[in-house]
Amino acid sequence: MIKFIAALIFSLGIGISSILAQEVNIKVRDTKTGNDILIGEVTRDGLQNIGEWFATEYNAYTPDTVAIRILKGLQSSSLPYIFVVLGTWCGDSKEHVPHFFKVMDIVKYPAEKVFMVAVDREKKGGDFCLSDFDITLVPTFIFTQKGDEIGRIIETPLTTIEQDIVNLIMSKK
Repeated sequence: MIKFIAALIFSLGIGISSILAQEVNIKVRDTKTGNDILIGEVTRDGLQNIGEWFATEYNAYTPDTVAIRILKGLQSSSLPYIFVVLGTWCGDSKEHVPHFFKVMDIVKYPAEKVFMVAVDREKKGGDFCLSDFDITLVPTFIFTQKGDEIGRIIETPLTTIEQDIVNLIMSKK
C-alpha cells in the first residue's frame, strides 16, 4: 500500500504543485555551515543556481557508452518515473545528481518523469513529507513503474549511475 501511495504522490506531484503554485527551490541556511541550501521540491534550474558544483561535475562526467546505448534503445513506455531525494549540502549528491542529469540529457529522458526533493541534514524536505519513503542516505533515486517501486540507488551507485539504471530497468523486464 505504501508503494502505491508513494507512486501516486510522485506521479501527481508535478501536476499538484502546479495547481497549488507550491514554492520550489526554497533556500534556507544550513545549520552546520551557514551556507544556503535548498529544501523541498527543487528543479534542475534551482540546483544549477545554488553553486558551481553542478556545472563542474556535469561537465567533467563521461558516461559509459554501452549503458547509454542501452538506455537510448528503451521504449518510452518502459521508462520508469524517478524520484530523487538529495541534499545540496551533501558531497555524494553534489557528485551523483549532476552525473544523473548528464545521463538523462544524453538519452533524452523525459523531464516530466523526474521529480526531486531536497532535504536538510535531518532528511526533512520542508513542506514535502518524506516519512513514507524511508530515506536514510542521500542522494536516493527511487524508480517506479506502474505504481510500484522497482528499485533504488542509494547514496553511491554500485557501478556507475547509468549502469545501475540499466540494471534496475532490465531486471524488471
